[in-house]
Amino acid sequence: MRSHTLSALTSSDLARLSPQATLVIPIGATEQHGGELPVGTDATVSERLALLAAAAARAPVLVAPVLAYGSSHHHLPFAGTLSLRGRTLLAVLCDLIDSAARTGFRRIVVFNGHGGNDDIIRQAARDAVLDHDITVGAASYWTLGGDRLVELAAEAGIRHVPGHAGAFEAALLLGLDVPVGASSPASSPAAGVQPPVIAGGFIARHDWVARMNGVTDPVAPATPEAGRSLVDHLVAEFAGFLDRFAEIAP
Repeated sequence: MRSHTLSALTSSDLARLSPQATLVIPIGATEQHGGELPVGTDATVSERLALLAAAAARAPVLVAPVLAYGSSHHHLPFAGTLSLRGRTLLAVLCDLIDSAARTGFRRIVVFNGHGGNDDIIRQAARDAVLDHDITVGAASYWTLGGDRLVELAAEAGIRHVPGHAGAFEAALLLGLDVPVGASSPASSPAAGVQPPVIAGGFIARHDWVARMNGVTDPVAPATPEAGRSLVDHLVAEFAGFLDRFAEIAP
């Protein structure tokens, strides 16, 4: 395989490779990430982790162009957010998986970098296998990271994993050689405001992102060294996932 990037290959290449390869569809978002991180943070992290994992996996893996828009309506109080409604994103993902299946792919993984997409990618996988004899996986990078991801972050003084627009995401960008700004009072989280949580359930509250000032924590603890440690762990975990997926997918 001369490239892991689907868009760099020809249709003839893909006709030959698709029956054996796993296709990864990375998905992120275009949404506000405070005053220090770019609006493309989620898409950048998802795409770059996917490409690194594809190169590290033993099984053949191709990475589709990143879907840079996600379910981000909760960020619309802030400039720079371009969002798809949940039902629209589900339809888009189902169409992409349908296209991949119709053109030869039998193994497809949706790899996510945005919290608002997490439930939707799983529903897309469930729906897709009803119509095609394929195997579809869905995972968000922080779920693959497991407890060790939280431990690595804590060792660097990072407490919110994955958080939003804070030290964790800033560290990942730095670990991927993407520059970020410094913490500023204007984009710091609102004091004492966090999403409501009850163990075992999920709670949504109107305007909760705006109440938090759009961020969960300052970027200040983030360093390139911490980011590289997090990136290395996530790449290894996703590469392992892809190898196990290839083994169980017919």
